[in-house]
Amino acid sequence: MSVWHYLSGPLIGAVIGYFTNYIAVKMLFRPLREVKIGDFVLPFTPGLIPRRKNALAEAAGRAVGNSLLTREDISGLLLSSQMEESVSELILRELKQYLESGETVKGALTAVTGEKAYGEGRERLAETLSGKAMNAVMELKPAELIAGESKRAVRQKLEGTMFAMLLSDRLMGTIAGAIGTYGEAYILEHMPGYLESVLEKEICDLEQKSLLEIREQIPVEEDALREKIRGVYRSCIGRFADSIAENFQISRMVEEKIRQMDVMELENLVMSVMEHELGMIVNLGALIGFVLGLFNMLF
Repeated sequence: MSVWHYLSGPLIGAVIGYFTNYIAVKMLFRPLREVKIGDFVLPFTPGLIPRRKNALAEAAGRAVGNSLLTREDISGLLLSSQMEESVSELILRELKQYLESGETVKGALTAVTGEKAYGEGRERLAETLSGKAMNAVMELKPAELIAGESKRAVRQKLEGTMFAMLLSDRLMGTIAGAIGTYGEAYILEHMPGYLESVLEKEICDLEQKSLLEIREQIPVEEDALREKIRGVYRSCIGRFADSIAENFQISRMVEEKIRQMDVMELENLVMSVMEHELGMIVNLGALIGFVLGLFNMLF
């Protein structure tokens, strides 16, 4: 008997084992859709992964959310010193770039509040500041202040003259009181408008300045600003880390991403990770077929 007669059995077994496992591996992904003959759906169509894609997505999401990346893991990551440093440096860098962009105070505030709200707030600011200034002026009791200063100034000017003898304290008090009352009335009538116009001009000048000019006028130590940003981050994340982690909903995110993936994309993903192992399974089928064919020949 020829050598081929002895090898034919093992070789045929190897070929059968190879293609059997090859087809089994392919049937994980193919066919992509169910195959029908009339109303009859062929068994094993579509492939295992296309058919069980939703279940796979749910299981993967549950595994990642409950075991691989838990809420405690996310909280720990957010509160880590590396994350704190990275976020603070990012904010500081973006802040410096924004300050150096030439943006004006008005532009920065308008971007946050909107044009209409900014205009209304600007008007209220001038009114509020002028009102506070007027309250501070009236707390000085201008009528009494003017009367007292007028009386003192007149006495000082007339000291040693004949008029000083003619003006009694009572008369002097009456005249000074009238001057004080008139002065306070003048202040109440004209001062608010004057203060508001001055403040309007100052606000107008300020809002046209760039943020960089403001920063140069009020120097801030970069290290102090960095530490302040880190402090704010620690405070906010420390209070809301659990809530933030809970809102991530890792399980749902993973599940939705897998559900939305195209089957071919999912196949490429699996094959990129397991191509070698699946190839080994196919080759193992050939080896087992060869060994079985060999045993069949011997026994």
